[in-house]
Amino acid sequence: MNPQPTIEAMRTAALALSSGDVRESLHAVQAAQDALDAAKSMLLAELQASKEFELDGASTLNAWVRNQLRLKPGQASILVRNVQALADLPGVAEAALAGKMSASHVAVFAYGLRHIGLESMREFEAEFVEVALARAPGDLFEAVKHLQDVLHPEDLDEKYLDGMEKEDFSIDALPDGFHVTGFLNTVTGSKLKKAIDALSAPKDADDKRTGAQRRVQAVDDLASAFLGSGLPADKGVKPHMSVFVDAETLAAAAEHVERATKKPYLNPPPMPATEPAVLAGHGAIGPQLLMMLTCMAAVTPIVHTVQANPSDVTTGRAKRGRCPGEARQRRSR
Repeated sequence: MNPQPTIEAMRTAALALSSGDVRESLHAVQAAQDALDAAKSMLLAELQASKEFELDGASTLNAWVRNQLRLKPGQASILVRNVQALADLPGVAEAALAGKMSASHVAVFAYGLRHIGLESMREFEAEFVEVALARAPGDLFEAVKHLQDVLHPEDLDEKYLDGMEKEDFSIDALPDGFHVTGFLNTVTGSKLKKAIDALSAPKDADDKRTGAQRRVQAVDDLASAFLGSGLPADKGVKPHMSVFVDAETLAAAAEHVERATKKPYLNPPPMPATEPAVLAGHGAIGPQLLMMLTCMAAVTPIVHTVQANPSDVTTGRAKRGRCPGEARQRRSR
């Protein structure tokens, strides 16, 4: 580890603290703290390699950090997870040791290594470092997560199936009202969120209700409307779910699911790296869920140029989507 960038960050912070400019001092102190966090992770890498943490009776590096550095488990876990990212990604280590990105940024790179792989993270390291230098950790995570969705679309279907196994919903009566708990799968949750969002929008500029108050009222309105006369319409269009997908992705997903349907006992070839379909209000979804929603829904084709203006968009008539294998089933009847 080259300690010079961290030393420079500390020296800058020391000078800023005596300058009298509060904003400059805060920026410099934060940079020094970020640099020191990176230095701690680099030193922890050396400690992990030597196994000398066992000399203090710790069975793991994480336990040593909690006990010897007196950090909370969450703080210790971040430092330990960041060890690999700083060791494998030199551009990240250089920026972190200079205090140009935080431990939370480095943790996103560690996530990328675990879920995308070293080769792909190194390929896009420079672009991700640029994002980290200019944006918050959440923005960096969205960029890394997008790459994961493009390279591994099958993982999105796994997450959907995991959510199906966890789904639960209960409304328990309490003396002062009802307590609502649960977990909804992607499709059910998207339907409910779409209905709540449609009903909880502020009525006008004078609507002073909090977001919580509007959402609770939306649930009341939803239940009342359903029990009375069905879901309400907005200018003739009822609240609905929307999925946005490129033609290339739709075709690839149809072929992928078609092959899996024809020969379920064989592993179908992986999906190519295409832009994933997006379920509005939720995010990227995998090919299996995409085709299931296509079978259930009316499909409205929209053609636009790469840099679309409103005049560049052409919308066709909505029609029911065809399920993979549907034509074959009809021919066999």
